Amino acid sequence: MVLDGSEELRETLVAMSRENDILRTEATHANLLLHALDAMLCIDGEENPFARVFEALLPTFDAQHAIVLIERDDDHDMLECMAASDEALVGTLWPVGRSFTKILSGRIVTTISNTDSSDWPEIAAACLPGQRPALYLPLGVRDRRGLLILLRGHAEPGFDRSHVNLARKFSLLASHAFAATWASQTEAESFRLKQLTERLKASKEELTYRANHDQLTGLPNRSYIEELVNRSIENKKSGEKMAIAFVDLDHFKQVNDFYGHHAGDALLKAVADRVRSQIRKTDFLGRISGDEFVIVLNPIEGRPESAALIERIKQQLKVPFNVDGLEIRASASIGVALYPAHGQDYETLRRNADTAMYQAKMTSKGSIGFFNQALGKVAAQKISIEHRLRAAIHRNEFQCALQAKVDLRDGSVFGFETLVRWVDGQGTVHPPCDFLNLASDLGLMDGITHAMLDRLIEALPRLDERFGRDITYSLNISARQADKTAFMEKFIRRIVDTGRARNFILELTEDAFVTSGPFQARIFPLLREVGIGISIDDFGTGYSCLSLLADISADEMKVDRSLIASIHQRPRSQSVLRAIESLSLALGMQMVAEGVEVQEERDYLLNETGIRAGQGFLFHKPQFVDELLEQSGLNGAGMPALSAPMSAANIRTAIGGL
Repeated sequence: MVLDGSEELRETLVAMSRENDILRTEATHANLLLHALDAMLCIDGEENPFARVFEALLPTFDAQHAIVLIERDDDHDMLECMAASDEALVGTLWPVGRSFTKILSGRIVTTISNTDSSDWPEIAAACLPGQRPALYLPLGVRDRRGLLILLRGHAEPGFDRSHVNLARKFSLLASHAFAATWASQTEAESFRLKQLTERLKASKEELTYRANHDQLTGLPNRSYIEELVNRSIENKKSGEKMAIAFVDLDHFKQVNDFYGHHAGDALLKAVADRVRSQIRKTDFLGRISGDEFVIVLNPIEGRPESAALIERIKQQLKVPFNVDGLEIRASASIGVALYPAHGQDYETLRRNADTAMYQAKMTSKGSIGFFNQALGKVAAQKISIEHRLRAAIHRNEFQCALQAKVDLRDGSVFGFETLVRWVDGQGTVHPPCDFLNLASDLGLMDGITHAMLDRLIEALPRLDERFGRDITYSLNISARQADKTAFMEKFIRRIVDTGRARNFILELTEDAFVTSGPFQARIFPLLREVGIGISIDDFGTGYSCLSLLADISADEMKVDRSLIASIHQRPRSQSVLRAIESLSLALGMQMVAEGVEVQEERDYLLNETGIRAGQGFLFHKPQFVDELLEQSGLNGAGMPALSAPMSAANIRTAIGGL
């Protein structure tokens, strides 16, 4: 099974890692070239000008031999060896054949071996016998063309793309440097070489900075923070301590949703500046992901000192931020781990600080938590569940259960909601509350959601035979998934391929409709185009923004269980429900009451409201497909059997033409 969620996350991480590796490689190349340049320039009067050049050049390219060939003044069809790591070749003449012509015209050529070229004279073949991987670089020395040949030893691998890329950067530098060291250096050449050196040093510094710092805030990035912390740990003496604080901004997504990503970016920069102003010169701050920061307090005497510093930072973050003329209130949940008590390396300390932060956020957003032994056990359990979750996906252990949506008047079934259940290898059924949040944090939900769709589509023929082809099937999509264009397009395409798009409904919570991102711009119109139904799930627990709802053409509004519970005994909830009912009627959306569990709730809905569709344990508890198909009735509450489906006309009456 293809796990789009985890694969997409892995692809994103691989792309980020690849970009970071490229930057680090470029910085390394710049450093190597500077080293080679220093060797070329720092030459005494009578010293062999190429000895130190080759000393720096050969290890740079993992080569064993180097040869410099320059055009003769009197005969451009011949090249003269001006320098070589094997001195026996100096002064030898080399004919300009087809291979050398390409290189002299400016091409970099890599060959499997030196014996592939007919341009090599016999003396060169005698001095360097056998097949050797070769790399040819064009050179320009004053007004004459030339080339540089690099050779490896017998049976060594050939030069790869990274060496070719490095050669491109080296070619211009080498041309100037060889000109400067081969003959008396003119003032113009000296000036050009100085400029080249300065540009190369500036480029190296810029590349190093880009590879190690976050582009938005200028803070050290994830990899550089790890490097800095581990370096600090290596230099620690016995008894010296430090603290790692993991900072997670609370409700940051809402800032992006309500004010836009520009405001979100501005807030992140403001947070970085404010935290930076509170830490000491010996401390450092890094941004490791979207709204997550790491503070390194180094050194500290112990927990009291770190607690005081972190408390001061927490209080400062509660002071409103002025972002583009807007007053934005922010807070942060912070977890702290201490070295060496809670870890001997950065990754362990970060993970434990993250665990403490998560526990603090669960207790009360905007609070501080310190790692301890009990949390260590929780973290170990979390890691264990993570491994089991990943294995469960590969083993297809996720099953779909169905819960009926019914007409409140007679209990006739018009649809089912698809719910996920994890059935492990021992047959234990894990409810969603045990794993869904963790699966979402780990980026595994896309794979699980696709698995649910696959299970449902596989069961459709049997469900049709039992309940008819007019039944609708709802699937839950998170707000995070709704904004992932690639995931949603593949998910929708899979539904369309069944030829039954109008039998499917996607249930999304209110926050999915808040953002002006890909869902609103691309996915919502696509759902309308192909005929897949749209339901606002858990209405009354999210934003419930009237101006937003006015622009949504959803088919269904599911009223959350918190409003339905004991509705017959709660006058205030009754007033709210009537208001929601008026709203749904005005917007043409059918209401479904979720969580109907007792007869009194059903009776109130039937007698006091216009709601005619419901879902809950009173009518049907979620069942696996096989169990559902084998059972003759819903429950013992006197409701009609599942085997008596509603007609298409009755379905439209019950749910308002979904």
